[in-house]
Amino acid sequence: MSALADEIADVIASLREGEVVSYGDVAHDAGRPGAARAVGALLASTDLDLPWWRVVRSDGRLATEKPSRQAALLRAEGVIVRNFRVVEAPLGRFAP
Repeated sequence: MSALADEIADVIASLREGEVVSYGDVAHDAGRPGAARAVGALLASTDLDLPWWRVVRSDGRLATEKPSRQAALLRAEGVIVRNFRVVEAPLGRFAP
């Protein structure tokens, strides 16, 4: 994996239960502001066991091919999801 991919994977792996962040948040925390698309590309192609469901668009919309599965995983962690959009999460960008 590239250094960028390693940095992104490290940030995603560190997300805690109920913590929801955006692709841009992950890129920023990886020291690569502006690399939000790289976050999405990594999640779409990796075989790593990462908590992919905790990463959403900056407006809270779920952006995966499996929005129903992502919503279910988030709800199981106490995240409020309505119409495939995160409304509130215990931790991260959408915390009250």
